[in-house]
Amino acid sequence: GGAIAIRVQPGDAVILIDGERWQGSGGDRLEIQVTPGPHRLEVRKDGYQPFATSVQVEPGETSAVNVSLTKSGGE
Repeated sequence: GGAIAIRVQPGDAVILIDGERWQGSGGDRLEIQVTPGPHRLEVRKDGYQPFATSVQVEPGETSAVNVSLTKSGGE
């Protein structure tokens, strides 16, 4: 298998991988074991623009993803 290592700002945002929900523990890197291949990553939090991307995971590798959400509705 492989893994996706995700660091998000803000740290309490909701992380969805292939529609499955994961909650970070507040700013720490979240490492999730996944099968090799493409995975859909979404990050959401109220008051922020949602983020979605596709992550390609190679066998035996850890793909690192850093996401900083942008506040919606301007500052």
